[in-house]
Amino acid sequence: MTTREPEWTEQDRAEQLALALYRSKLCPLHGGPLDECTSNEETGVQFDVTRSTCRAQMAVIEAKQAADDGKKPSPYAPARLYRVRRRE
Repeated sequence: MTTREPEWTEQDRAEQLALALYRSKLCPLHGGPLDECTSNEETGVQFDVTRSTCRAQMAVIEAKQAADDGKKPSPYAPARLYRVRRRE
């Protein structure tokens, strides 16, 4: 018979349960508190929205378009890997 340490301690399990409980109270769409975003529209929390653009992702999109030279994308296009690095 072989005896070994358990993969998860009681503390590990407690932390995972706490994390699961915390995540269950977050909106799956925007990650904020679920009770706030589903509150009454007239009496609950009000929201302001700002928009920004991820310029790194925009550069990836432009590189993908350039790789296809304006033609129909290659069937292998989803397998292409793109890495974004900040210019110094």
